[in-house]
Amino acid sequence: MKILPQFIIKEIATAIANGNTCYFHRYTAKVTTIDPSTEDPALLAAQAKALALVEKKIGDYVKIEKLSNENQLVIMKDFLEELPDRSIRKQLSNALNRKNPVRNFNQAVESNMELSIHWGNFSFDEYQRWVSNLIIDAYNY
Repeated sequence: MKILPQFIIKEIATAIANGNTCYFHRYTAKVTTIDPSTEDPALLAAQAKALALVEKKIGDYVKIEKLSNENQLVIMKDFLEELPDRSIRKQLSNALNRKNPVRNFNQAVESNMELSIHWGNFSFDEYQRWVSNLIIDAYNY
């Protein structure tokens, strides 16, 4: 099994955290990123061309998309265990137990600068772990 370079894991984690889709090539470790929100005609054309090349040999790639709400909730619940302050834990737990838990959690976190920084670091580490495990599981990389 090859060791996947950390910079590739970070690149993919950053891209999917921003709502993009990545295709990781099993043999070359090349990452093709597709940004569905772009409106730049030149970038759209380049992405369409890249996607066509990927689709020709889709078996050589693993598609990595934004985490599902369920996976995001797992990470958010794990974050609660990291917090020493019971009142903040309770506030975030309440946010997760209401309708639209991901949005409520993010709003609660964003209202506290220190907590927001801690959450950003924690969630990015978890995204990286998730990406790494996905690639290892999907392709025995």
